[in-house]
Amino acid sequence: MKKPGFSLVFIFVILLGCMSKNATDATSTVLASHTQEQTRYQYLDTLVPQLLETYEVPSITLSIIEDAKIVWSGVFGQQGPNKAADNNTLYLCASITKPLTGEVFMRLATQGKVSLDEPMYNSYVDTDIKDDPRAKLLTPRHVLTHQTGFKNWRRMTDGELRFVNDPGTKMGYSGEGFQYLVRFVEKKMGRPFNDIANEVLFEPLKMENSALAEQDWYQDRLAWPKFPDGSWVKPRARKEVLGAGGLHTTSEDYARFLIGILKNDGVSEALRQQQFTISLNQRQRCLKSAANPEACPADLGFGLSWYIYDFEDERIIGHTGANLGERTLAVFSPEKKSGFVAMANGANGNYVIFDIAKRIGVNTNFIAIEKPKRDFQSSTE
Repeated sequence: MKKPGFSLVFIFVILLGCMSKNATDATSTVLASHTQEQTRYQYLDTLVPQLLETYEVPSITLSIIEDAKIVWSGVFGQQGPNKAADNNTLYLCASITKPLTGEVFMRLATQGKVSLDEPMYNSYVDTDIKDDPRAKLLTPRHVLTHQTGFKNWRRMTDGELRFVNDPGTKMGYSGEGFQYLVRFVEKKMGRPFNDIANEVLFEPLKMENSALAEQDWYQDRLAWPKFPDGSWVKPRARKEVLGAGGLHTTSEDYARFLIGILKNDGVSEALRQQQFTISLNQRQRCLKSAANPEACPADLGFGLSWYIYDFEDERIIGHTGANLGERTLAVFSPEKKSGFVAMANGANGNYVIFDIAKRIGVNTNFIAIEKPKRDFQSSTE
């Protein structure tokens, strides 16, 4: 059975578990060699439980990264009904799974086993689009930059996978695209995607508590999501890989993933440079959808699986995630070697996540763009 680890990096991994009123249960860990950081972030041990109670969020786990090192981590609240969250609790990452799926592909590409611009049709084609000539145009680059031409999920096109745009012509966020990439890699390499992820990512980075599909060691460790109506929902791990949102992990493990990127581990310099280059500028999209449009930079948009925010004073790389009962965030600065990761299993998780992000010094313009648009309202009001 895998054993959980817990550390801290300017990556604040916030994993919101399941608890509203009992937010006083908490664990936090600080590496012994970082006593200065321990003092600096000690206030979080008191603050986080208060925020969980205020925003009616069950639980949360946090990790902070500075200088490409984990300097502080914490888990607070309830994993599920009558069970406290701790370092063993595994959280569903929702859409911040996508950058990890992308990283697996980038590592394979560095090894020469796959290519960003190869036609996926030669190894895999979904039966829904086998007669559409545009299927032959699809490449992994289209997936990682969200330019496949698919809707987010096929249920949005009457349950069938369809092109709504030609590949490579328009940005359109798509979980289906990432599922397509997973199936392509599995077909081309003849192996399950999770096994490949173990080999090229989880094992090299010592991510001992991470998987993209159900494992025996998940037993009694999954955080229960709490839905907007306040109901607990028993977690059910998928037996098949969900590359768009199925990662279960701990805050320490995801922090290790980010540190691997900050240290440029496992991916060639040329590919990493492409990864952090904006493919299509989404400023107009930001102006229409951001919580605070005035904070939108001149240049922002997807690179390869990560969203790039090119502010005047700082380049921020990040991704958010959301299900009915989970909220997650991963954000980092390549130049500063710092980061913040947050995962929560409560529908109100973003209120806690962005409150803490602001207090620990995450870029204020990033927060202004991505924070919740509405003021918090209690479910009991």
